[in-house]
Amino acid sequence: MKDKLINKLIIQWLTERDEVLKTHDVNLFKEFVIKWRKRGFYDDTPFPSDEVLEISMRKMICNIPTMSQKEKREAVEWLTSRGYTTRI
Repeated sequence: MKDKLINKLIIQWLTERDEVLKTHDVNLFKEFVIKWRKRGFYDDTPFPSDEVLEISMRKMICNIPTMSQKEKREAVEWLTSRGYTTRI
């Protein structure tokens, strides 16, 4: 029973993470992290600047297998046009 609950929670986290990343909304991402901190998924490390968060979100999109090729391509274009790599 506990394993099923944990698996359900992980699936919920993954689904929400992907949906939030697709918005490219830094404030929504912060809300997502704060929500999941309460469930023990994140520690209380302060957020970096919004600029760093936005770059990080685009890098995550490039490296998450469940993101579509279109989303990945757009993230790669956004990053490389600003001089960043896709590596995390």
